[in-house]
Amino acid sequence: MKYAIGVDLGTSSVKVLLVDQNGQVVSSVSKSYPLMQPHPGYSEQDPEQWVEKTVQALKELTEKSEVSRDKIEGLSFSGQMHGLVLLDENLQVIRNAILWNDTRTTEQ
Repeated sequence: MKYAIGVDLGTSSVKVLLVDQNGQVVSSVSKSYPLMQPHPGYSEQDPEQWVEKTVQALKELTEKSEVSRDKIEGLSFSGQMHGLVLLDENLQVIRNAILWNDTRTTEQ
């Protein structure tokens, strides 16, 4: 049987799902990460947490399901709405991401 993994990088957590070729859910895992709101209207997250939690979730998903990795033939990603991730010249994250629901610039 063939399988596919779906990854949804949401505002509060990453959710991963393993489905078989008939669309039956075989396994699912969710890993949360903190939402930082240091001031009213601010909404930020550490992009490194997105990567770390996604890797953890994928590892747990494949181990928990006991499906051979060579049977997984597809991978799909979806993510939260627009956001700002600032990188330096070496493509390293330089600050927390500013999320889609941040309202600090509403007046502008």
